[in-house]
Amino acid sequence: MIEPTRVGPLNITSGILGSVPCSVPFFVKKITGLSRGAPAAVFFHVSQGVLQPNQEAEGFFEGVHCVKASEPMSTNFENTYDLSTEQLEQLDNAEEMMLRNDLGAAERLLLSMLESDESCIPVLSNLGHLYGRHLSEFETAIEYYDRVLAIEPDNAWARDARRRYLRYV
Repeated sequence: MIEPTRVGPLNITSGILGSVPCSVPFFVKKITGLSRGAPAAVFFHVSQGVLQPNQEAEGFFEGVHCVKASEPMSTNFENTYDLSTEQLEQLDNAEEMMLRNDLGAAERLLLSMLESDESCIPVLSNLGHLYGRHLSEFETAIEYYDRVLAIEPDNAWARDARRRYLRYV
């Protein structure tokens, strides 16, 4: 187990990053921004190789809720389409798979989600993105974006993506 280390923001690059080149003011500015304007005196610690704010330091982070891996996914956005926690997690998994270039698994997951809800706009949009950007199957991507626009005609993102892929057909 890695022992937590108290590190002030001014020596954070040497204490945490070691020899990784980094601009200290930029890094401190980013950390301050992440902690919503935390003063420079806020301390951080390393736990299992991850930089985390020390919630015991000066009581600054009092009341901040830290999500544990076992807790359900919380949303920092308006859940416009009333997606369930399971759907949100599955969409997140599919997007991660696309980032890892595991396109077959992402396709299978999104298609299985579509079987349970044929009019789920985020799933249709993600399938359009998968087929258009990653698989270069432009006709299929356009079909998914057409389905999104049939349900939600004012969806600008789907309209723009559809227009982009129409150039290739």
